[in-house]
This record gives sequence, C-alpha cells and structure tokens, in this order.
Amino acid sequence: GLLCVFWATGAGATEKEDEGRGSATEGAAIQRNYSSLTGLVAMIGSDAMEHMRGFFTAEPVTIEPFIVLSEFSTRQRISLLGATLAEQMAAVISNESLAVWRPAAAGEYEQRVSGVLQELDGQLRIHIIAANTRGERRSYVVNVEMSEPIYRALHSYVTVQ
Repeated sequence: GLLCVFWATGAGATEKEDEGRGSATEGAAIQRNYSSLTGLVAMIGSDAMEHMRGFFTAEPVTIEPFIVLSEFSTRQRISLLGATLAEQMAAVISNESLAVWRPAAAGEYEQRVSGVLQELDGQLRIHIIAANTRGERRSYVVNVEMSEPIYRALHSYVTVQ
C-alpha cells in the first residue's frame, strides 16, 4: 500500500502543555478558487503546515493517503488528488524539519497525518487530521471551488495493493 513516513523535529514548539489531550483545533475554513491542481496542492501544503507549526515532536510522522468520501460508495478509495495531497504534506513536513530519531517513550502516541476529501455542492472540502506523540489532535479544513482539473484528479482513482 501507499504509506510514507517522515521525521519531524520539535523545534519551535508553541503548544501549551496544559491543553487537553485529543483536543482538536480547526484551521480556517476558507473558500478559495484554484483552477490549477498545482496551485491547489501548493496552497494546501503551505497553509496546513503553517497551521501545524510546532505541533509535531521529534518523532516519525506517518502520512496516510487521503481518502475520498462518497455518498455513492462505502469503500474507502484513494484518488489521484488524495495521493498528491498526501505526497505534498510529506514533502512539506520533511522540508520543515530535520531528520531526528529517538526511541518512543512508553505511553507515547504515534504521529500521523491523514485526510478526507469530499465533494459538496460543487465545492471540494479537504479535511486534514494530524496527531502527535502527546495525544493531541489538530484539524485543518478548507473548502475550494471545484475546477475541471481538480474534479478530474478527485475522481481518478489510484489502485492500492
């Protein structure tokens, strides 16, 4: 299957230690119009990482391919757009951090990033979910206007073994 693992550093951590475990903070749900797939992917990657700044600790971050939610199918499917967005998140996370490794302490959570794509009334809703080793969760949600290239990428499915 498609699975990427990257390393993140805790440099620049600004999270408050007293925040509740599993609390989710929402990113700005901004409506934007991106006609090009490249523009959309670059914008999502940089905006999402800005929202996640200081969130990850110096542990590996597992990036899962983003799935497409569909009212017509109960199967979790990965589209070209979902795979591309996951790859962009992996690239941005690895660019923002140095490769630092230390064994996970007992009781620590695994860090991961996953995402859900959903088409709603001609809009594309992108929901990125991140979890860190402190058990905290953070979400980034954005709605963008669906253009032809984005629509095609959303509905071109990738085969996963």
